[in-house]
Amino acid sequence: MRFLRFLARELLLRGVVFTVAGTAILACLYLASIGALAESWAGTGRSFLLLISGSRDFSIEHPGFNAGQIIASGAAVTFPLAMASLILLTLAALFSSTRATVARYRSSRHGQLYAEGVRNASQLASSVLAAVPLFVGFWVLATGFGSRATFPLIAVATVVLGGLSWDATRFLASDMLRNVESTHATVFSTLGRPLGRVFPLPGTFCGYLFSSSLPRFIPYLAGKVPAIIGAVTIAEIVFSFPGLGSTLLEALLATDTDLLVASVFILLIVNAIVAFLVKTILFLIYPRWYEKAL
Repeated sequence: MRFLRFLARELLLRGVVFTVAGTAILACLYLASIGALAESWAGTGRSFLLLISGSRDFSIEHPGFNAGQIIASGAAVTFPLAMASLILLTLAALFSSTRATVARYRSSRHGQLYAEGVRNASQLASSVLAAVPLFVGFWVLATGFGSRATFPLIAVATVVLGGLSWDATRFLASDMLRNVESTHATVFSTLGRPLGRVFPLPGTFCGYLFSSSLPRFIPYLAGKVPAIIGAVTIAEIVFSFPGLGSTLLEALLATDTDLLVASVFILLIVNAIVAFLVKTILFLIYPRWYEKAL
């Protein structure tokens, strides 16, 4: 029964309903901003209904593009790029948080202040990089790579520029560091287990702290999915990558309302799918924490 409630809430309400309603609201705002006539409103609404119903008439009425091509651009480019960015974001947060936890442990337990100093210096550098606007960072990379930018480079730039990795590290590291001096962590450290200097692997001191932080870190990642999708879309535009971002830009430049609405709809679907996958992990591992995160 709990699983059915999860599917109804996440798949139907926050997936289907959110995607359809969000697309309709954004389409109305766009039509109102350009002062569209009544027939444009009616035509856009009819095209949107044809799109979500999967009717072949949508492709027939719009021979310049079809729903399959737009879906393919999202499935082949935007979705895997968003998933790669999410995985890189998670790995960056795990690595940096582990290093921060090890530095704090060495500083407090063994008086090795240089480790804490290195951590503070790296945190300062990350903060400065995170303060750079996303567009500026992408523009600097675009001047050197342009349309020759590779898939991994765009994923790394999406995570590093704009402060996504810095914010994720700050959240996870703060949560783990709060438990370094706790009683249960002190008892665990006396068992002679390794620290886990690179990643918080099971059986290590950092792994033990991470297991306590994981129920809070997964909802955090789910909340960052829209920011990741937005950054990926911007990256596709800047680097002229053939994803939904480029399609959106073409629609805006050509004032093609139907193409714009279709692209936004698929983009929201990608956002809903990625968020659903993350929340599914939370539900399967920590069902009670999922209920608290609502």
